[in-house]
Amino acid sequence: MKTLLVAMSRPDTVYGTHPAHFAVLSGRQVLQHGQGVADELRGLPGRALRLSLDSAANLTERLRVRALSRRFVPVLVQRQLAENGAFTDRFRFRSRMLSLRQGEAEVDVCAMLEDDAELAQDLLPSQERPLTHLLTAEASVAAFVGAAADGPVLVHWWHDGGLRTLGVRDGRVVWQRVQPFPASRPDTASDQWKTLLDAASASAPTEFAGAHGHTIRLGPGPWAASGDWATNGSRELITRLGALFKGVPPEQPLSHPDLYGLAFADRQQSLIVNGYRQRVLAWQWAPALGALASVAGAACLGLGIWWHAQADQQMAALQLELTTLSAQAEGLQQQRPPAEAVAALRSAAWRETALGANLRADHFLKALLAEVPEGAQVLKLSIQRNDLAEARVKVKDGQPLNVARKGNKGPKAGDVQSAQAATAQTPSQPVSEPVMFTPAVPVRRMPGNGEPSFRVDLNIALGGGYEAAKLKSEALAEQLSKLGRLSNTRMSFQDTGAKAPGARLQTQLTIAAGAF
Repeated sequence: MKTLLVAMSRPDTVYGTHPAHFAVLSGRQVLQHGQGVADELRGLPGRALRLSLDSAANLTERLRVRALSRRFVPVLVQRQLAENGAFTDRFRFRSRMLSLRQGEAEVDVCAMLEDDAELAQDLLPSQERPLTHLLTAEASVAAFVGAAADGPVLVHWWHDGGLRTLGVRDGRVVWQRVQPFPASRPDTASDQWKTLLDAASASAPTEFAGAHGHTIRLGPGPWAASGDWATNGSRELITRLGALFKGVPPEQPLSHPDLYGLAFADRQQSLIVNGYRQRVLAWQWAPALGALASVAGAACLGLGIWWHAQADQQMAALQLELTTLSAQAEGLQQQRPPAEAVAALRSAAWRETALGANLRADHFLKALLAEVPEGAQVLKLSIQRNDLAEARVKVKDGQPLNVARKGNKGPKAGDVQSAQAATAQTPSQPVSEPVMFTPAVPVRRMPGNGEPSFRVDLNIALGGGYEAAKLKSEALAEQLSKLGRLSNTRMSFQDTGAKAPGARLQTQLTIAAGAF
């Protein structure tokens, strides 16, 4: 990503414009550099913008403040800057606390007037691209030196308006001294400028003035023409600083450390306000979010295509299954019997349910004869169904119609008189009386009301006298009650001798259809 670096001075103006040095970087490669007017830098490439501003009101140094808690250090720094007269107008500042011991905090502070920051931001093309770093010139020089130096370095920086001596450690300004030029700049041909260097070195702290410390000279000072950027002990540091960038001679970054130091500036030193900082974050995250949205959109599109394909496959499977079921239904429809056959089947089913099962006569006779005692003789046995089996059943739409059973409606008056006359003419009328017995526990299913059944008329001859025949009749009736329901059970006796069977048991046995 290309980055546009800009260094400008607040008091430096030419016909109402502000000259500025610029450089376009891609990583450590310098693509373009030069000098122009701040208002005309909009055409330069670069997706991000970094600015270092030089102003007499800037403050870049290390302070000590009385504090008991880390939370209140920024508030105490702001109060100290406002109360000691460093700033009389609104200002911006950034602070980084290094240590807090025994109620005293050591803080690195960068501060700038609000008017200077707003003017620089308005002059530069900060609306077309994000201004990610706004630093004081001294902080940018310290970042440039800290990119190649590990220990303390004393930097003599020749800049318009004076000689500035900075004590730099770990890329931060620890101490500084400004020596303004007199009305006329010192004669670079003479050694007057060396007097300024010696004075600054003499007043520097011990860690920067000792023999073990590095001392270098930066900026377009009198040493730039001869390349005398450092003493013998610091030439290796100068070599490392000159080799930090590609595409430009080593003298270029050494002459403009406030410009090229922006490449190594820490974001925590930036004096951008929070509102604009959020816009910068939006600018920076927009490409990533756009790419992420594109990937998510592509993933969703692929997922939608996959779902559509799955839906098509399921629809095809359902269509095939529907076609198969339709073919099966059509085949079953063709195999369906006609309406006449269905009606006949329903009629047959009704007959089976209404008329009941048929009687197994062999099973019934075997069970009946097993109950008849030895010496008894079955004279008459007739079986007749009691329901509509003997009548022709009429059906309509497979259902039976109610038909009246045609049977005997009772004897006529003439028949009764004839029977009485015949009885009266019989010379020896047998004695007939009902048989009293206790029904036994049934061993077969008894017929229910309305259930298909069979009526069995029995006439059984029994031997012996009257008393013996009566007992035999009662015992036989009790045994026959195991097979069905007895009715009209009577015994008729006629004395025909001791050995001849003179008693007859007449009864009607009703058995359930399907019980045998």
